[in-house]
Order: sequence, then C-alpha cells, then structure tokens
Amino acid sequence: MTTIDAVLFDVGNVLIEWDPRHLYRSIFLTKDGSADEERVNWFLTEVCTMDWHVQHDLGRSPEEQVAVLIPQHPEHAALIQAFYERFQEMIPGAIAPMVAAKRQMKEAGTRIYGLTNFGVETFDDTRRRFDFLNDFEDVVVSGAERMKKPDPAIFQLCINRFGITPERTLFIDDSAANIASAKALGFETHLFDGPDACLQKCRALALI
Repeated sequence: MTTIDAVLFDVGNVLIEWDPRHLYRSIFLTKDGSADEERVNWFLTEVCTMDWHVQHDLGRSPEEQVAVLIPQHPEHAALIQAFYERFQEMIPGAIAPMVAAKRQMKEAGTRIYGLTNFGVETFDDTRRRFDFLNDFEDVVVSGAERMKKPDPAIFQLCINRFGITPERTLFIDDSAANIASAKALGFETHLFDGPDACLQKCRALALI
C-alpha cells in the first residue's frame, strides 16, 4: 500500500455540519410551533435553490446573490435576505470526531490541506467561528478561485499549489461526483457518510 503523507479535506459536512434546512426550519413553522417541512422544502426547491447558491461558491457576493434573486421573487425578499444574513444558523456545529482526527494527523506530521466549495465571505465568517479551520497548511476556497469541485482544474490547482502527490494524498469528501473527479486524477479517496467509516479508513492508512 502506498504511504499517505497528506490529507485533503472537504469542509462542509465533513468537518462542520451544513444544511440550509436548519435555518428555514426555524422560520417556517406550523400552528403547533414545529417545523413546516413542506414549506421548507418548497422554498429551497423553488426560491433559494442550490443552483442559485452555487453561484456564491463560484465567487458571487451575498449582495449580488440577493440582488439577482429578489426581483424574481419579490414577495419573499426578507426570506431571501435571510439566506446569507443568517448563514451561520445553517451550521449547527462541528463534526467533532473528524476535527479530532484532523488534529491528530497534523500532530503526527501529516500535511493537512482543505478544498472547499464555499463563498469567500461566508467561509471567512465560518473560519472566525471555528478556529480549527485556520490550521490547515493551506486551503483552496472555490469562491476565491471562481471554480469549484468537481472540476478537475480545482484539484490540479491544489496539486500545484500545495505540492502534493495525488497517489500519496487522501481526499475526503461527501460528494460522489467530487470523489470520482479526484479518483480520476489518482488520489486515494474516501466518500464521507459519517465519522465511523472514515476513521476506520484513516486507521487502515496509518494516519491515526
């Protein structure tokens, strides 16, 4: 087995939880005060969609995002503004076992990097909140580069900027498309669906 000497982490839903439903479940309520899941799903499918939000991951500012969308749905202006004004409410917390594993890997001498589909402004806010996002040796943020996973070009940017060898680097991400793109470039990969299997993989690679 090839020795792994670097780990490339996704951030959202690997190191921190992220889901817009956390915010909108506190906004759309039924008469008994519980979350109105039907309205939440409708709003995130028809108004603040992922196709819209991905433009923020590609470099468009929150102000531009809102300015583009409100004219299409003026009756939902306040709810659209809440998407970025209350973005941190979409992040209930860290995924503690993965944060601990990341720290352990770094202390053992493994090079630790980040590659995240995230807007510049929202990532800066998130990094101020979670200090462990500041201890990567380096991190590539899609919004700063105006390209995102699974584009092979952003992986190549990491290879060049970080000086990593794909065959000696473990890439951890919760998206199958991103994993496929990395695997095609030679990375060792793990499709994240919870800490247990990921930690087992890291132990098998002698990273923790």
